[in-house]
Amino acid sequence: MNTHEFINKLNNRYFNGELSVPFCEQMGQLPMDRPDVFAFVQRMFAFMKSSGLPAKDVSLLQADVISTLLARILPGAWEGRIPPITVQGRHAVVDQYIKNNSWMSSGGKKMLDIGCGFPPFTTLESADYLNDWKITGADPSLPAYLIYDADGNYATLDEQKSTVYFQPAMPSVESWNQLLSDSAATKKRFENLLDELLKQSVTEGFPRVEINPIRSYETERISFITGGIGQITIQPQDLIRCFNVLYYFDAQFQQKALQWFAQQLNEGGILLFGGDWAVSTECYYDIYRKENGQLVSKEFAFSIDCICPFGIVTWYCLHEDEPQKAKLMNCIRMIREDKNFMDSFYAFHDAQRARYNLCARDKEGYYGSIAPDMQPQVLWTLAGTMLTELNDAGFNQKAADVLRKAGLKTKVNEVGHVAVEM
Repeated sequence: MNTHEFINKLNNRYFNGELSVPFCEQMGQLPMDRPDVFAFVQRMFAFMKSSGLPAKDVSLLQADVISTLLARILPGAWEGRIPPITVQGRHAVVDQYIKNNSWMSSGGKKMLDIGCGFPPFTTLESADYLNDWKITGADPSLPAYLIYDADGNYATLDEQKSTVYFQPAMPSVESWNQLLSDSAATKKRFENLLDELLKQSVTEGFPRVEINPIRSYETERISFITGGIGQITIQPQDLIRCFNVLYYFDAQFQQKALQWFAQQLNEGGILLFGGDWAVSTECYYDIYRKENGQLVSKEFAFSIDCICPFGIVTWYCLHEDEPQKAKLMNCIRMIREDKNFMDSFYAFHDAQRARYNLCARDKEGYYGSIAPDMQPQVLWTLAGTMLTELNDAGFNQKAADVLRKAGLKTKVNEVGHVAVEM
């Protein structure tokens, strides 16, 4: 089956053949030699359908990301490793939730940020915001070497000086594609650059090298451990945050992870795990508290933009049986089935998209793309602004009311997210 046939099959199966011609043409850029990408896209479309997403609400921007960037960031592009993708400001609202939530009762302020990524931007931001907490970041991909090229693109390398991961200075689709059009050559270029920088002892400016770079981020309140879930030894914590990690694993692994998390928490401590994207958009998470030695589910929460996202984190998942995605899709479907809510939501949100020129609807009613010269930080700052406007207009509360009418115990939580109490 070629790419065109594959997209037509998915279009017919999940969208009754209603996806736009430009969307399908853009999706034709999917790499035919990556079965993992084809499987991922099919799973993503299945989640879209289960959430009640119509064809006209899938944007050309998302087609661009799925068709050209997805193959570059899945574990299949990194020898099966989960890429330590980091985005500054990603967990800002999650930090606010940690500071203000009503669930934690352990009495301490020690936090494990597992899957912190590298550079550990979000861990450092959490430490700045939660300035009376002690935080330990953990990730299996913490590097032996960090190098920047002349353009500010960076790569992490292991003790054998092999490239583990690289990322552009400005992570746009175009800049990713420049590095990833020939990933083997890019890896080799960084490895050669490392040798040159070590010989010259270049440690400032661009290009430069940092040896054991994680140590430069440590303070009295911030420490780091190399390792992942079940791989590290640490004193019991009051809070564990694990974001953008578990959607790479199946339900069986998640159950084992929950058992391990329980062992690492103090009594009354809480676990937050889920996913999000830049400026805390497309945010969703579960909250568990340790009670009598066991994790007890307290709340599942999500930001209102998951109903109609700009990015793809809402549907990003490597396994069909991922339980958190099932909860999110079920909530979105129930909200979307309420015509009065959706009519009001579309009237407000489509006007936002037109006003900010972000994936506005075309004359056929399909969501489009963004201006070609729009930088990622501008896009996601505006997306965050639009999310704030949706909350200020009360759509988070209206969505919670819809779910309540459907029989769920709901509220708007401390940071404006729709929360379903378990």
